[in-house]
Amino acid sequence: MTWGNIKAALPRGTWSDPRMRAAGAACAAQLPVAGMVAFTLTLDDDTYGAGGPALGLGCLLVFGPFLLALAGLLHAAVCTLPAVWLGRLGAARLGRGPEWAWSLACLLPVGAAWAACFAALGAPFPGTAPWIAASGVLPVLHVAYCVRRQERLGRPLRKVWILSGLTSLGLCAAVLGGAVAATATGLVTEYEPPRLSVEQLTGTWRGEDDESVVLRLRKDGRAVLDGTPFEKEAGGSYDDGLSRCRATGRWAVGSDPYERRPAVVVNATACGDSQLWTVGGTEARPELFVSFGDPDSPDIVVLVRRRN
Repeated sequence: MTWGNIKAALPRGTWSDPRMRAAGAACAAQLPVAGMVAFTLTLDDDTYGAGGPALGLGCLLVFGPFLLALAGLLHAAVCTLPAVWLGRLGAARLGRGPEWAWSLACLLPVGAAWAACFAALGAPFPGTAPWIAASGVLPVLHVAYCVRRQERLGRPLRKVWILSGLTSLGLCAAVLGGAVAATATGLVTEYEPPRLSVEQLTGTWRGEDDESVVLRLRKDGRAVLDGTPFEKEAGGSYDDGLSRCRATGRWAVGSDPYERRPAVVVNATACGDSQLWTVGGTEARPELFVSFGDPDSPDIVVLVRRRN
């Protein structure tokens, strides 16, 4: 068989198995790296006392490879390969520029189309479209590289998934090592809650998402609860395990024994046991929060300072 016959025998359709594998493997490889980078960027954010979901993390470690492969193939089918198809069409019709450049440009309309679908469900279109388009850059380039290498070798590449997985693992380790080094050298600092005085705590606090939740802390130590949620039963959720409390009581500065951070202790007999509102936010925008339900996935109510 001649070289020309070998090259012609390679699958050349946009949704052919080699292109699908190349696009899916690249997308699956970039997802853990993106997640690791996102985690690093949140090291200085307040977690509101929520611990990591241990059960969910364990399931992710077991089923992660399968889920990543499935997500990569899905992304390839709905985002990367449509852009590759449009790029091949544009390059063939106009004959200017390399095919991979056309495919990269076509990620914009593909991303816009999917962003419009998500916008119909309530997602912001301007922020969603660029992210969807950007998610296809690496897979498009990987498809172009694999196609050229396959044509040069005269056979499909057989270790695309393995090499992509090893590359992803190496990049995740590099990001984690960089995060550890940045934390050790002080370039990235872990979150520290503000230390608020009694004067700073005194005033009206309202729900960040629901302003009907009100907690007024008076200078004389009185606390006025208006629509403030409290837990009827241990482990209750915000939807079905909590009630709204309207009562008066007393408050004092205390500390969260689990998180070892400042807190406000509110005692209102009509609302059952005392409630601990932990201090969060920043000096410029302080917050009080309380969590209910499962510690791995709690319902968190956040209060912010209001003028009245």
